[in-house]
Amino acid sequence: MLALLLALVVPRLRPPTGTLLVAVSGRSAGSFQVSPLMIHGGGQWVALGDVSGAVPAAPQERDLKAVSVKVGTYDGVRLGTDLQSVSITVTAGQVEPILLGIEDGHLIPGAAYAGNDEVNLGLGELSGKFVPMPAFDLVDRSGQPFNQATTAGKDLVIAAFHTTCHETCPLYTALFFQISNHMPSGVTLAEVTTDPATDTPAVLTDYAQRVGAKWTFATGSAEALTAFWKPFGVQLATGDTHVSTLAIVDSHGYVRLVYRGVPDVGSAMPPALVTGLSARGLQELASHGDGWGAPDVLKALLTIAGPRQPAPTPGGKAPSFTLTGTDGRQVSLAGLAGKPVVINFWATYCPPCRAEMPLLQRQVGSQSGVQLVLVNEGDSSRAARDFLDSLSIHQPALLDSDLGVGHAYGAVALPMTVFVRADGTIAARHIGQLDAAVLASYLSNLVSK
Repeated sequence: MLALLLALVVPRLRPPTGTLLVAVSGRSAGSFQVSPLMIHGGGQWVALGDVSGAVPAAPQERDLKAVSVKVGTYDGVRLGTDLQSVSITVTAGQVEPILLGIEDGHLIPGAAYAGNDEVNLGLGELSGKFVPMPAFDLVDRSGQPFNQATTAGKDLVIAAFHTTCHETCPLYTALFFQISNHMPSGVTLAEVTTDPATDTPAVLTDYAQRVGAKWTFATGSAEALTAFWKPFGVQLATGDTHVSTLAIVDSHGYVRLVYRGVPDVGSAMPPALVTGLSARGLQELASHGDGWGAPDVLKALLTIAGPRQPAPTPGGKAPSFTLTGTDGRQVSLAGLAGKPVVINFWATYCPPCRAEMPLLQRQVGSQSGVQLVLVNEGDSSRAARDFLDSLSIHQPALLDSDLGVGHAYGAVALPMTVFVRADGTIAARHIGQLDAAVLASYLSNLVSK
């Protein structure tokens, strides 16, 4: 009887939930018919409801549905009869975005993305901004495989070179020395030959030891190297005539940047490389190349690979900064001292940023004494102003043009919001889109202490 009474009096606890925000985009504009949407987890399918309608061309996207979902991990999505594997993690009180790529009314194979980073990547892929690196099968100077399996999860910096070149190739090797001294963790440097007949693993080993290089040197058959370099417009070559190229491939396997021509390596070069330069090579060294060098590559790597230092943790001091706003005025964190601050890191290409910003404007603005600071990551002043105007937000944004402030705060994914107490210490840090309840909780804790 007592157990029965307790069962009647004590409410049954509901499992914790998070919010799944499902959006669609395509390579071109289109539409799709009413279809049931489901996700798979725990050995069963979970129905999210019916969806339909317009599909905008990437990088635009359209939100289909925001659904409260039980916390946990899910491994698949179904739209009508189309199935796609995707890793989804739903966290209590947080928003997990999902992007579905749709063409001719159906899911595009491989085009299901979950999480802020993946959604942004998906929009880049669907819009043709990012091109996947084709499969490759080479070997390094030790004869070990150098392929997509051995480089998975790493950002790659790849340079075309061969040991018989006496013009630009020694300059690329000098560039790699400069990059290797400052590059973020998780990056692999690889000089890949365009002369397989000469550059055997033994020859590459001798070259690396002679110049003191410790990064990867790769070779392979003529067929394998032809296929490797084809996407970059580089042909196999020997001697001093070839296409000088450096490419950055991100950890997802997408080609993000391609540099051409002669790098500027300054005047400092290892003696072993200087002695290998021809008269033309010395002229290229003295001319400072085509105006790009290690600082440009390192900046690109920081943008792609994320921060080098650990993100500040709650309780620690918020990193100081001074940035110029879209209104031309400079703002510093020190100048905001004495009141709680909410710092939101965002970018114009980030759909979750657009979705949450009006909420931030409403809720933070209604909190007496709490200051909202909008920090734009890498966009131009004009692009940032246009983005804010489209949302009827008239507050200036601060421009983090070199991403230095974002990296100092650990902005590995956008949006990210940092809650700073009046004494300058960090109260909380939230990665991903905020919902109203979670934001209200953060603000309550911020103003009560």
